[in-house]
Amino acid sequence: MDLLSILAEKSANKIQKKIQSILESFYNEGINIEERIYYVKPFYYLNYSVSIENIKDYPINDFINIFKFHASNALYEYIKDSEEPNLIQHIINTDYCCFDIKERIEIYKSCLDILRGEKIDRLLSGDDTFDPKSEILQQLIDYLKNNTEINLGGFILFRLKDYLLDLNKTIEEAVEDFLINKEYNEFIKLLKYFVDIQESKFDMVHVVFDEEIRFKIYDQHSGLLDNDYIKNIVMGISEVDIAQDDLLVSALINIAPKQITIHRSFILKDTEVIKTLQKIFPGKMHFCSGCKWCDAQANVNEE
Repeated sequence: MDLLSILAEKSANKIQKKIQSILESFYNEGINIEERIYYVKPFYYLNYSVSIENIKDYPINDFINIFKFHASNALYEYIKDSEEPNLIQHIINTDYCCFDIKERIEIYKSCLDILRGEKIDRLLSGDDTFDPKSEILQQLIDYLKNNTEINLGGFILFRLKDYLLDLNKTIEEAVEDFLINKEYNEFIKLLKYFVDIQESKFDMVHVVFDEEIRFKIYDQHSGLLDNDYIKNIVMGISEVDIAQDDLLVSALINIAPKQITIHRSFILKDTEVIKTLQKIFPGKMHFCSGCKWCDAQANVNEE
């Protein structure tokens, strides 16, 4: 009795491995499912059958449905593990060929990160409303209910249109993230170049944060800068309302110190400004875990 035939243009061995655990599970129950694999251009055929006398106490229809259910799960795993990466690469290479190979690889990796992040978010929130597994698996189960043969390529193309649309949206998001990061990195390079070409006004400065995440800058002699540099920066940007993070970055770029020590950085909820400074001043950033500036600021806050 034929149970299922799977047609695939490639990766027959990967599909076979996914199905293998099902065969072993039934074999442990004393049920031997016969597997035959052959190639008729352009398809590999993976055929699974069992003799009715060999299915033990299972009602025939129940056995068929159980096998197909497990096969649906195995094919879902195959699609996610093998077909999805190929689909992503194909879409990127076809629709985003304007990017060079290195950039397309970065977009591909970003896309995988987004998909992994979405999966983790669903697991943490317990929300599987848009879980692609639910959609793909249900489509496989529904299809195999009434069919004993499945062409995987055709199934993906015609039955998983919503899934393919979601993949395209994910790739669009990855491309957008790539362009934003590229623009950001180019801007950081420009700022770093500006720092490198100008003369350092201080050998060392100390940046101290208070509880309200405001900052003060001291020179290497423990002198508090009188805000002349900062005032000049503020005047230079006219009436624009500049955030503390941007003001700090602008001040340090204008000062261009040889070394920067950050005090009480643990106060920062968002460390993006620190990451930005580390890129602009590579090898010049140091972090203090406790000193006179840290203690003095703590005492001021207690008062």
